[in-house]
Amino acid sequence: MQKRQIDIVKNHILRRFLNKTMIGMNYVNRQNIHVKKIGGDIVQKAIDELIKDGFLETHHKDCISINPRMLKSIGEHLEKS
Repeated sequence: MQKRQIDIVKNHILRRFLNKTMIGMNYVNRQNIHVKKIGGDIVQKAIDELIKDGFLETHHKDCISINPRMLKSIGEHLEKS
């Protein structure tokens, strides 16, 4: 069940970042990302997985944005899910 929640949160974060154009040097602090009705630990695990997969990149330790080199892969990932 938790793996399914993490996948839902990952897709939600990617879609939100794309809608707000949080790409490259336009970044946000990872502690300010909240998903309604989902615990903070699941959100942070989802962010860690997105960083590990290369979809998000880090700035100044705590800030994240979409990796601009992965835009095509992100689009394909979101179409599949």
